[in-house]
Amino acid sequence: MLRGLHARLTLIFILAASSILIIAGLIIMYEVHYHFAMFQRDVPEFQSIKPLTHHFEKALLSSVLWTSIGAILLVCIISYFVAKNLSKPMVEMRKAAEKMAKGELQVRVKALGDDELNDLGNSLNQLAHKLQLQEIYRKNMTSDIAHELRTPLATIKSHLEAFEDGVFKPTTARIQSLKGEIDRLILIVQDLEYLTAMEAPEFTLNKKAQQLNHIIIKSIDAFSGAFVQKGITLTSELAENVVINVDAKRISQVFINLFSNALRYTQRGGEVVVHSYVDNESVIISIRDTGIGISEEEIKQVFERFYRGEKSRNREHGGSGIGLTIVKRIVEAHDGQIWINEEYKQGTEVKIKFFR
Repeated sequence: MLRGLHARLTLIFILAASSILIIAGLIIMYEVHYHFAMFQRDVPEFQSIKPLTHHFEKALLSSVLWTSIGAILLVCIISYFVAKNLSKPMVEMRKAAEKMAKGELQVRVKALGDDELNDLGNSLNQLAHKLQLQEIYRKNMTSDIAHELRTPLATIKSHLEAFEDGVFKPTTARIQSLKGEIDRLILIVQDLEYLTAMEAPEFTLNKKAQQLNHIIIKSIDAFSGAFVQKGITLTSELAENVVINVDAKRISQVFINLFSNALRYTQRGGEVVVHSYVDNESVIISIRDTGIGISEEEIKQVFERFYRGEKSRNREHGGSGIGLTIVKRIVEAHDGQIWINEEYKQGTEVKIKFFR
């Protein structure tokens, strides 16, 4: 039994073609009869051949009638298969969309040729792929959040239980240790809130023409004391009069995150250099340190949520694991680019490109 799109397309094709055939047949039959009537009036000798002409007229009319009927039957058959071929890919896409709605995101639509239906199928496949990636990211993020929160919470709980049982005394050092774990939890939650806000549709930037040097120097001043305290040299080599259209508050957060990482992973006596230069229609900022560096395998993952290399999984170096993700989101929101220079082997060099 025909149902749905296949039935509607078949019916439309049959009605359209049959209407044309019926109208054409009626016109032909009328014209045949009309011209035979004219022939009867205009030819005096018509009576002698009247049986012949009458028989010939009936033969023509019958031929037209049966030809029209045969053509209508042929139209029905052709319409059925044409409608089936047209509706089949759309029915498959509907079934695929229904499976996607049920969570079967691995479903894909087969290639349908080189037309608009094929483009629609490819778009649906791309949507399924992106949804599948988003689902993977969601699961990974849930797992990562649970992992990141579990460790400090377990530490706090064990200390509190030890205080309660009298195993530990609430000394200043132990309380400070608990405070550090609480601060770590607060940092994770704050970074998560900020990352969520950045990925929301209503996230906007307050872009204005800004002197890049002012933003960088202000960020350097905020960290200069911490660098001096750790015995790390922080220098800058900045191009003059570089004006770019950015959100100064967001870009400051980028530099603060990068300076924080450079400070965290650079040993005492090391050096951090901030360098900027103009390259055609863009400006490039380089933040280079002499720290522990990043392996080639880790470079591809450092901008992912909660990723931290094995060197930084201890309490001395560990951060929230979201800082570089936030940095990348801010830079990309400004249509900029950020990457790790793999050729630099004395530590880590982060490069940022903004278009002027």
